[in-house]
Amino acid sequence: MTPESTAKLSANSKSRSPRILASATAALLFLLAVAPFSHAQTPTMLILHAAPAKAKKGENSGPLAPLVKEDIGEIKIGGKVAPVTGFDPLLKGPHTLQLMVLFDSMQMLGSNPGQFDDIKQFFRDLPPNVEIGVGWMLQGNVKVVQTFTADRDLAGKALVTKSREEAASTKNDNGNPFSCLGNLAAHWPDGDPAKLRAVLMFTDGIVRNNSAGQDSEDQMNPAVEVASNNLQRSGIVPFPFFYLDVVAPDPNRSEGGQLEGQQNFAQLDAGTGGSGLFEGLFSPGSFSPLLNRLYTIFQSDAVVTVAAPFPPGKMQRLDLKSNRDDIRLVGPDQVMTGNVIGKK
Repeated sequence: MTPESTAKLSANSKSRSPRILASATAALLFLLAVAPFSHAQTPTMLILHAAPAKAKKGENSGPLAPLVKEDIGEIKIGGKVAPVTGFDPLLKGPHTLQLMVLFDSMQMLGSNPGQFDDIKQFFRDLPPNVEIGVGWMLQGNVKVVQTFTADRDLAGKALVTKSREEAASTKNDNGNPFSCLGNLAAHWPDGDPAKLRAVLMFTDGIVRNNSAGQDSEDQMNPAVEVASNNLQRSGIVPFPFFYLDVVAPDPNRSEGGQLEGQQNFAQLDAGTGGSGLFEGLFSPGSFSPLLNRLYTIFQSDAVVTVAAPFPPGKMQRLDLKSNRDDIRLVGPDQVMTGNVIGKK
């Protein structure tokens, strides 16, 4: 190699060095920028169960046999695969479930002595890992009369019958049962994110103060949609129990229609992974059959822990896929990663 060619090679190497260094620096900066997101693995708990594959979202079809880990195909959060890291039964498992039981202040619940007896028996049947709270839906808010407790007798003592006069009083209007759910989501009595959350709500589901009304084409109620989003953000699974007094507390009060209330239940269930409790368009004479159905749902539920590929406190879309063709996995449309309650 001549001195002239050596000089040219050295000059070319020097001219390329800044470009190579700049490219390497840019690549390093890119990797550093994406590394926190690509390596984020936030444990997130989901309450899931199986439903028939042909059942529509929100359809009152009831659960199948208890979900098993092998039924789970793929879980995605925010469009990214979230590997399953834990699988436990909801009842009698290692996780605490907080169940808030709400009563409609516009209904004469407990007027039939057997009604509260059925509920108290349901309390006693629940295993020790379930804590029970009791409250009333009142003026768009929730009035908690018993905070979460494992004492079944204490929870039962919080059940107080509403008289006809109390239920008919304008002071006791629920102010929209779904607004009450939103209030509960924003003011859950216990902020421990490690505890699972559910609400059993006794109401007719009729929205009487919604001036916007429902969309006549798709029957979507805006008040229900807001409640659904709030419940998903706070990780609460709803179980609305249809109850409408046989005798209206006040003949001048607009009672709406039973079908409207149950359509609202279906809309709520579709987004949250909950399940409406009703048979036909009338209130049950005994609460036991529907409460037994709820217990069966709890038995079929599984607590699935996943490694969410996002930092804690991020609201993300949840996509579920089963390994079986005859079932689909049921859960909320969205989940808060890390089960962290967002700042209000």
